Amino acid sequence: MPVFNKAGLPEANEVTLKISAANSVRQISALVAAGIPAGQARQMCAEQISTLSNLELKQFELVWKLATTLGGPVIIALSRIAAVFDRQQRNRNEVELAFAGPQSTSKLVTGLPLIALALAQLVGMNPLGAITGSPLGLVSVCLGAGLLVLGRQWSRRLLSKALPQSLDPGAYIDCVLIGLQAGLPLQAARERATEIYWQFYELEPSPEDEVALNQAAELSRNSGAALSEILLTTADRFRDELSFEISNRIARLGIKLMIPLGVAVLPAFILLSIVPIAISLLSNGQL
Repeated sequence: MPVFNKAGLPEANEVTLKISAANSVRQISALVAAGIPAGQARQMCAEQISTLSNLELKQFELVWKLATTLGGPVIIALSRIAAVFDRQQRNRNEVELAFAGPQSTSKLVTGLPLIALALAQLVGMNPLGAITGSPLGLVSVCLGAGLLVLGRQWSRRLLSKALPQSLDPGAYIDCVLIGLQAGLPLQAARERATEIYWQFYELEPSPEDEVALNQAAELSRNSGAALSEILLTTADRFRDELSFEISNRIARLGIKLMIPLGVAVLPAFILLSIVPIAISLLSNGQL
């Protein structure tokens, strides 16, 4: 049994909290900022890091390897990846929020046939007898169950497409930025970032990344602005563009999720409850 303190709350050792990916990274950053060596700080937070998803873990490992091997400021690199995780979590939350309404409606409509059948059975209509004793009733129930499964799978597919599973679009630019913060010249930072990026993702930098880096370098030479600040803005711009794309998908998602509800779930309700009740009434001569 849980142990309660004087305030009536469970003791800390009895409370299990789900720590977000961003907060897991920030815990390491806080330990490093307190003077603990980076490797030791990571070991102390090994349990939190183990809760990251495969994609999040790969992103973290990429940044960690670059920051620790190149000698750059680990705290800044960790702060960046934590901010990325925050942004990704917000995107997931927005998609789930858009999905919550249609999903609740779908669950309600899914449960209504059972309620309708139970009530009809209680008042003596005997829809269960119509289902088991009539081929038409059995076919109707089977079709309705199939439509329910179809509607659920259809909705899940729409949800999965709403949130892109692609890599963080600013990841490579951030890798180059870590090299610059470690004191490498731009070309060396690009080469090192490309090497590590390939090790983790087996991908070359995208043409957009290459163009953005060249434009940033030229802007820095012509204006005298710090290249690191320009790259920081560029990586965030790539992420903002992805967020805008996701927002557009979310705006369309609410409407799209109504399609499986109308095409599959509502007809399933009719086939699972209305048709058996009607067959029962017909067979008893009540219609």
